[in-house]
Amino acid sequence: MSKVLRLVVCIFFYACGCTQGVARPETLKNDKIDRALRDEIDVMSKHAYKSLGDNSYGMLSQLFSDSMLMGVTPDFAQKFMPQIQRVIKGRPYKSFDEFYIKAAKKGDSIRMSGGKGDNAYTLNYIAGEGETYISMMVAGDSVNEVMLTLIYVKLDGKWKLNALRGEDYSLGTKDAAGHYQHAVKLYKEGSLIDALNVMSLGSHCVNPGGFMFRYTKEKEMSGFYDTLNAAAKAKYPLPYIVKEVSTKPSVVHVSVELVERQFVPMVYYQSSVTLTDTVSLKKENDEMQKNIGKIFSGIDRNNKMIVYRVYNQLPREGQNDPPYYGYMQRLK
Repeated sequence: MSKVLRLVVCIFFYACGCTQGVARPETLKNDKIDRALRDEIDVMSKHAYKSLGDNSYGMLSQLFSDSMLMGVTPDFAQKFMPQIQRVIKGRPYKSFDEFYIKAAKKGDSIRMSGGKGDNAYTLNYIAGEGETYISMMVAGDSVNEVMLTLIYVKLDGKWKLNALRGEDYSLGTKDAAGHYQHAVKLYKEGSLIDALNVMSLGSHCVNPGGFMFRYTKEKEMSGFYDTLNAAAKAKYPLPYIVKEVSTKPSVVHVSVELVERQFVPMVYYQSSVTLTDTVSLKKENDEMQKNIGKIFSGIDRNNKMIVYRVYNQLPREGQNDPPYYGYMQRLK
């Protein structure tokens, strides 16, 4: 997974530690919300979106409540905002869902829902005092979309932005449900490694609205991911010796990486052929490419490209950074 897409979200999120009470304050959604109020919040959300696209903390902070101004950390402006800007700059956003919570008491536990089918979800929110408005929007491109969740509270008769969160919503045009459906199909076809890679992408998109957001099928998705991991470990115990190649290299890891704006499999393997013997190393990799579909069933049919990283000495995080040689196999 590209580090660019691993959003480091450092944010102040208003929540009350007091969770007693099961009151059901009135909650309105989308078109049920008064048009004038929706328009008022829309103006603020457009201001927030432009500020994020311009990476302007000064502009954005004009919307903040006092508690958010006091609670926001330096990482918010230094890490979170630049990463969000890279995804949304110059691109329009799509409204996802909006919720208006009326007459809530501090500590009220409020459950909201949206979506359909595999995309059905719930929001679980612990209210502060008074009125709250939750606006969710999605923006990005075919590589990565993020969901921005903006939470406004009405203080002294004025709406203020009290929380802002940004998380991966989709990767490679698919949201969590899309990856799950695709992975199930691949698994049924016998493409275990591709199914596992697809579910690893989906795992990054499973909570696009942060900790209060839960897809109804999240537990089912997580269970399927666990099943794939167990099946892969049983079938391909690492290091996995590749008997289909004469030099018998050992595959030590398979992941999905962003290459040329598409997510593709990357096969890491350890070779007994010295990296300086590029002729023999290339011959070995040619064998690897020729047999890759036998080694990992379907991987040569389901992808437009496979990349390889070859080591003599394996890397150990925080201990060494050994040299490697890379190859690219174009398939379609």
